[in-house]
Amino acid sequence: MTRLKMQGVEQHRRFNRMAGAGVRTEGDLRSWMQESFPALNASLWENCRKQADAFLETGVKVYRWENFPPFVKRGREDFENSPPESPKDLAAGFSPITACRVAIESKGIILSCPAVLFGKGGLSSDPPLLAVFNSRKPRLISPDSDWLRALRFFFLSLDPREIALAGSTGTLTYDLAGAHALRSGLRQLLVAPFPLMKADRELLKIYGENAGTIPVFSCMLDNLTCSKKQAPICRDRILGALANFHLVLEIRSRGNLLAALEEIQAKSPRPQFVFEPEETNSSNAGNRTLLTKFSGHAHGFKLPVTQDLPAAKPVPTQCPANENSPRSSKGRPLGFYHSSHHGDIAWSNYLFHYTRACAGPWPGRSYHQYLVDLLDGHPLSGHSALETLIRIIQEGHIRACSRMVRGQAAVISWSSHPPQELFVMRKWNRALVRWTVEPYGVAVRRDILRSLGAKPAIYGSEKVYPRLVESERYRFQLSRSASWRHEREWRFRGNLTLGKIKSDKGFVFVQTKEEKAKLCSLVNPGLPIVVLNA
Repeated sequence: MTRLKMQGVEQHRRFNRMAGAGVRTEGDLRSWMQESFPALNASLWENCRKQADAFLETGVKVYRWENFPPFVKRGREDFENSPPESPKDLAAGFSPITACRVAIESKGIILSCPAVLFGKGGLSSDPPLLAVFNSRKPRLISPDSDWLRALRFFFLSLDPREIALAGSTGTLTYDLAGAHALRSGLRQLLVAPFPLMKADRELLKIYGENAGTIPVFSCMLDNLTCSKKQAPICRDRILGALANFHLVLEIRSRGNLLAALEEIQAKSPRPQFVFEPEETNSSNAGNRTLLTKFSGHAHGFKLPVTQDLPAAKPVPTQCPANENSPRSSKGRPLGFYHSSHHGDIAWSNYLFHYTRACAGPWPGRSYHQYLVDLLDGHPLSGHSALETLIRIIQEGHIRACSRMVRGQAAVISWSSHPPQELFVMRKWNRALVRWTVEPYGVAVRRDILRSLGAKPAIYGSEKVYPRLVESERYRFQLSRSASWRHEREWRFRGNLTLGKIKSDKGFVFVQTKEEKAKLCSLVNPGLPIVVLNA
């Protein structure tokens, strides 16, 4: 079938026709295919047969809708005697999910496309399945976002003995749900928005060595038969149809995800637990639509007041002693909780390392740990530019990076532009979803950095690079019409240990007094703190 190169909709339309034709044996299949595909010859049939055997040897199976647990017929009395509870009483400790399986009664075929799913791994009919739905979010997420707090809160009520997760990958919300399932022992199955045979590579990023133990399903086998834009839409529709329960966090109005959930609820309604935020806006207006349109099955829930929320896992309020950090020295470092005044600073005598927001895991950290930090509400899990600065102080050094540098050398970038001149080089990077520089960082006297090996960048055309000696090529920066010269960059090769900088030779800078207070509550910088907006 793969070599016939049919698009996804047409492919699954053929699967439906095949099922309707009463195909049961290999002989039936061959007769049906010869009738449907006159160009099918004996050689092509044999090639398809061998490929099918190869797929079977890797554990691939094909499932029709009646094979999936949500559509196994159960006694109606099982549900009526123990209906799912509404999360209205969550604060009192009641679980929103019961151990029984909901007897979902379909009003005809829910999804005609896909007609089948390709899968690897076992498929159990118990416990019932919960799917989490959330419209796509920006790459930079605050741990205090309402939807993330609602997700943490709801997860607290889940018992691994009573509920399993129907999830996916490819968005932060799906990845967060998967990370929670992995560490809490929740059983899960995944619906992939990419071909099944590519699933192992994709899932390694989140599940590591556990990737091969999780059942995975897809409407595509080994080739992308739908567009990259359509595949996630189909994934959401499949999850909505598979799951016995829906957890709805924030759904945009008039979006594809809302349309998918409305389609499922109209054809085969099931209990939905819908987060009710304090304010309705464009990012969550779809929640109100579901609560209003399907009031008999949609149960709204709100976050309790802050003091009633279970505390997040404790995190250190001071960075652990590090041999590279100023805190490891004896006595209280000069400058702790001290702010220098702008008038006291000869700005031209310093070089400045500006921090940026980090969308995703910190350098040297795994994506899974990043997800766990967000689930735990770790105070630095937002990865803002301020939090990047705090992490640098925690680690006791500024990490060098080889990105944007020709060759293999890892360097630290510095600028002679002080924060007051940030507008000269600050731009919004759409690809990385962040500013190129932000008003947070570390300043060190120019003469100190020069003595440690820092040198100005060398700007020039392609002709300049081969003329440089090998040891100086790390300084090269290509300069065309869109010149980088305005950054007035200096480069320091390798990591810089902060413990080498005396308190009168450098300082840390932040924007506001509130940010200074946050920094001081988490780390001891060992250097004076300059508040730019003081």
